[in-house]
Amino acid sequence: MQQLYAKVIDEEQHQGVTILDSHNNVVGDVFATTILGCDEKNTYGFQHVSGTEILLGIQRRRFKDLNVAKYTVEYMGKRFTFKERKLHNFMNFRADGTVLGTPYVFKDDKEVTLTMHREDNLIASMNDYKIYVDDISDIEAGLLILMYFMFKLYKRKDYHIARILHRNW
Repeated sequence: MQQLYAKVIDEEQHQGVTILDSHNNVVGDVFATTILGCDEKNTYGFQHVSGTEILLGIQRRRFKDLNVAKYTVEYMGKRFTFKERKLHNFMNFRADGTVLGTPYVFKDDKEVTLTMHREDNLIASMNDYKIYVDDISDIEAGLLILMYFMFKLYKRKDYHIARILHRNW
Protein backbone atom coordinates (compact mmCIF):
# COMPACT_ATOMS: atom_id res chain seq x y z
CA MET A 1 0.00 0.00 0.00
CA GLN A 2 1.15 3.51 -0.80
CA GLN A 3 0.48 6.44 1.48
CA LEU A 4 -0.66 9.86 0.25
CA TYR A 5 -0.96 13.15 2.14
CA ALA A 6 -3.18 16.19 1.85
CA LYS A 7 -1.27 19.47 2.05
CA VAL A 8 -3.41 22.51 2.74
CA ILE A 9 -2.16 25.71 1.13
CA ASP A 10 -3.58 28.76 2.86
CA GLU A 11 -1.72 31.74 1.47
CA GLU A 12 -3.07 35.08 0.25
CA GLN A 13 -2.22 34.44 -3.41
CA HIS A 14 -3.36 30.78 -3.44
CA GLN A 15 -5.63 28.68 -1.27
CA GLY A 16 -6.31 25.03 -1.92
CA VAL A 17 -5.45 21.43 -1.26
CA THR A 18 -2.65 19.49 -2.93
CA ILE A 19 -2.31 15.72 -2.62
CA LEU A 20 1.28 14.46 -2.31
CA ASP A 21 2.81 10.98 -2.30
CA SER A 22 5.35 9.74 0.26
CA HIS A 23 8.22 11.25 -1.81
CA ASN A 24 6.61 14.72 -1.81
CA ASN A 25 5.64 14.42 -5.49
CA VAL A 26 2.37 16.12 -6.42
CA VAL A 27 -0.43 13.64 -7.19
CA GLY A 28 -3.14 16.24 -7.82
CA ASP A 29 -5.15 19.22 -6.62
CA VAL A 30 -8.63 19.51 -5.10
CA PHE A 31 -10.82 22.48 -6.00
CA ALA A 32 -14.38 23.74 -5.51
CA THR A 33 -16.57 23.65 -8.63
CA THR A 34 -20.17 23.28 -9.81
CA ILE A 35 -22.17 20.54 -11.55
CA LEU A 36 -25.62 21.11 -13.01
CA GLY A 37 -28.23 19.70 -10.61
CA CYS A 38 -25.86 19.49 -7.64
CA ASP A 39 -25.59 21.53 -4.47
CA GLU A 40 -23.10 24.33 -5.20
CA LYS A 41 -21.69 24.30 -1.68
CA ASN A 42 -20.89 20.58 -1.79
CA THR A 43 -19.34 20.03 -5.22
CA TYR A 44 -15.62 19.44 -5.68
CA GLY A 45 -13.14 18.48 -8.34
CA PHE A 46 -9.81 16.68 -8.42
CA GLN A 47 -7.22 17.24 -11.11
CA HIS A 48 -4.54 14.56 -11.28
CA VAL A 49 -1.04 15.65 -12.24
CA SER A 50 -1.52 13.70 -15.49
CA GLY A 51 -4.36 16.09 -16.41
CA THR A 52 -7.22 13.72 -15.62
CA GLU A 53 -10.08 15.64 -14.03
CA ILE A 54 -13.00 14.24 -12.05
CA LEU A 55 -15.88 16.15 -10.45
CA LEU A 56 -18.20 14.97 -7.65
CA GLY A 57 -21.23 16.66 -6.15
CA ILE A 58 -24.23 15.82 -4.01
CA GLN A 59 -27.45 16.06 -6.01
CA ARG A 60 -30.11 18.50 -4.85
CA ARG A 61 -32.65 16.50 -2.93
CA ARG A 62 -36.29 16.18 -3.82
CA PHE A 63 -38.98 15.44 -1.26
CA LYS A 64 -39.33 11.76 -2.27
CA ASP A 65 -35.63 11.01 -1.73
CA LEU A 66 -35.02 13.28 1.23
CA ASN A 67 -33.37 10.53 3.30
CA VAL A 68 -31.20 9.01 0.55
CA ALA A 69 -28.40 11.03 -0.98
CA LYS A 70 -27.33 10.68 -4.60
CA TYR A 71 -23.94 11.81 -5.89
CA THR A 72 -23.06 12.83 -9.44
CA VAL A 73 -19.63 12.02 -10.85
CA GLU A 74 -18.45 13.73 -14.03
CA TYR A 75 -15.50 12.19 -15.82
CA MET A 76 -14.43 12.61 -19.45
CA GLY A 77 -17.73 14.29 -20.35
CA LYS A 78 -19.82 11.43 -18.92
CA ARG A 79 -22.03 11.39 -15.83
CA PHE A 80 -22.26 8.57 -13.33
CA THR A 81 -24.39 8.24 -10.19
CA PHE A 82 -23.54 6.92 -6.73
CA LYS A 83 -26.39 6.33 -4.34
CA GLU A 84 -26.77 5.61 -0.64
CA ARG A 85 -28.69 2.45 0.24
CA LYS A 86 -32.08 2.95 1.86
CA LEU A 87 -32.21 2.03 5.55
CA HIS A 88 -28.49 1.22 5.49
CA ASN A 89 -27.70 4.94 5.50
CA PHE A 90 -29.25 5.54 8.93
CA MET A 91 -26.43 3.68 10.69
CA ASN A 92 -23.41 3.91 8.39
CA PHE A 93 -22.22 5.72 5.29
CA ARG A 94 -22.35 3.62 2.15
CA ALA A 95 -22.48 4.80 -1.45
CA ASP A 96 -22.60 2.40 -4.40
CA GLY A 97 -22.07 3.18 -8.06
CA THR A 98 -20.45 2.18 -11.32
CA VAL A 99 -17.93 4.21 -13.32
CA LEU A 100 -16.95 3.04 -16.81
CA GLY A 101 -18.37 -0.42 -16.11
CA THR A 102 -16.50 -0.95 -12.82
CA PRO A 103 -18.56 -1.15 -9.61
CA TYR A 104 -17.34 0.77 -6.56
CA VAL A 105 -18.51 0.84 -2.96
CA PHE A 106 -17.56 3.50 -0.42
CA LYS A 107 -18.33 2.78 3.22
CA ASP A 108 -17.23 3.82 6.65
CA ASP A 109 -15.05 1.57 8.74
CA LYS A 110 -15.28 2.10 12.49
CA GLU A 111 -16.90 5.49 11.79
CA VAL A 112 -13.62 7.38 11.30
CA THR A 113 -12.24 5.95 8.06
CA LEU A 114 -13.75 5.84 4.58
CA THR A 115 -12.92 2.68 2.63
CA MET A 116 -13.09 2.21 -1.13
CA HIS A 117 -13.87 -1.18 -2.67
CA ARG A 118 -13.59 -2.18 -6.32
CA GLU A 119 -15.52 -5.35 -7.16
CA ASP A 120 -15.52 -6.42 -3.47
CA ASN A 121 -11.75 -5.81 -3.04
CA LEU A 122 -10.52 -3.15 -0.62
CA ILE A 123 -8.29 -0.82 -2.65
CA ALA A 124 -8.02 2.35 -0.56
CA SER A 125 -8.90 4.07 2.70
CA MET A 126 -8.81 7.63 4.00
CA ASN A 127 -9.26 9.46 7.29
CA ASP A 128 -8.37 12.95 8.53
CA TYR A 129 -4.70 12.05 8.82
CA LYS A 130 -3.77 9.45 6.20
CA ILE A 131 -4.69 8.22 2.75
CA TYR A 132 -3.74 4.62 1.86
CA VAL A 133 -4.02 3.40 -1.72
CA ASP A 134 -3.21 0.07 -3.36
CA ASP A 135 -2.45 0.31 -7.08
CA ILE A 136 -5.31 2.58 -8.06
CA SER A 137 -5.91 4.61 -11.21
CA ASP A 138 -6.08 8.40 -11.51
CA ILE A 139 -9.88 8.34 -11.46
CA GLU A 140 -9.96 6.07 -8.39
CA ALA A 141 -7.62 8.40 -6.48
CA GLY A 142 -9.89 11.31 -7.34
CA LEU A 143 -13.04 9.40 -6.40
CA LEU A 144 -11.63 8.47 -2.98
CA ILE A 145 -10.49 11.97 -2.12
CA LEU A 146 -13.71 13.63 -3.30
CA MET A 147 -16.01 11.05 -1.71
CA TYR A 148 -14.29 11.80 1.61
CA PHE A 149 -15.92 15.25 1.49
CA MET A 150 -19.33 13.56 1.13
CA PHE A 151 -18.48 11.16 3.97
CA LYS A 152 -17.73 14.11 6.27
CA LEU A 153 -20.96 15.78 5.16
CA TYR A 154 -22.88 12.58 6.02
CA LYS A 155 -21.26 12.52 9.46
CA ARG A 156 -22.29 16.18 9.84
CA LYS A 157 -18.72 17.08 10.67
CA ASP A 158 -17.16 20.23 9.33
CA TYR A 159 -14.12 19.49 7.19
CA HIS A 160 -11.56 22.29 7.36
CA ILE A 161 -10.35 21.65 3.80
CA ALA A 162 -13.87 22.30 2.46
CA ARG A 163 -13.93 25.67 4.24
CA ILE A 164 -10.61 26.67 2.67
CA LEU A 165 -11.75 25.67 -0.83
CA HIS A 166 -15.00 27.61 -0.63
CA ARG A 167 -13.42 30.70 0.92
CA ASN A 168 -11.41 31.15 -2.28
CA TRP A 169 -14.29 30.28 -4.60
